[in-house]
Amino acid sequence: MPRLSALSNPTGLIDIEKNRITIILDESAKRLAFSLARLDLSGIGIHPAVSVVVIVKRGNSEERVSLGEVSDWNKGFVVLSEIADEGTWLFRVLLVQPVGSLLVAAAENIRPDGHGDSTSFIALEPAELGQCPWEINILESDGRAILRFNKDIYHSSVEAEADRFFIGLVLPEVVRKLAGWLARDPAKLSEPTWEEFKTWLLLHGITDEPSEDNEEEQADWSTRVTAAFCNRFKIATQLLDARKKEESYEDS
Repeated sequence: MPRLSALSNPTGLIDIEKNRITIILDESAKRLAFSLARLDLSGIGIHPAVSVVVIVKRGNSEERVSLGEVSDWNKGFVVLSEIADEGTWLFRVLLVQPVGSLLVAAAENIRPDGHGDSTSFIALEPAELGQCPWEINILESDGRAILRFNKDIYHSSVEAEADRFFIGLVLPEVVRKLAGWLARDPAKLSEPTWEEFKTWLLLHGITDEPSEDNEEEQADWSTRVTAAFCNRFKIATQLLDARKKEESYEDS
């Protein structure tokens, strides 16, 4: 099969708008990976058997990745093995007919939206909390949770995020509370404000929605969401490493 980047643009090539696409990066765990989390082709009339191909560029490097048919493309993270460690990320999304390699639609110069982390739906902010070290507020209209920390302990969000013990011990509880809140009213997941959280769930392997009337299943769903978060970022390992580093510093 010829390189898709060299294919000519046939008459009738569809230009896919950038706002129909969401690409998320994962540069954790010493790996480079990406996910084509969203590809909205509504109203375009693309045949479901058309193949999705992504061309990833960074610096002088380039890598081609096939994600399967557009009707059920691979939305998980795809590890990149030929991409440079530095440079600006750019993506091309191509839709190609399986027979003849005819390019039927394309989106050019797509930049990633984020890193597949929790920053899109969890915010940190300082607050006057007296003797309470932190509290969690859920903003339904914004589709996110706010972790409010005592400003007498940390003066800024940057300072709070730098404390691996605080983040490691508290952030999983934020995820657990948010998941539990949504599990009790699963219909909220259909609202546009929670679209980013739904994308985050998908990228963490949570493809089902909580039961509408079974409290035990709701609790299980919340537990799985929290575990997926902790596993992804190796929370316990990070805390253990931070503790060992602190003990080593005290012994020196």
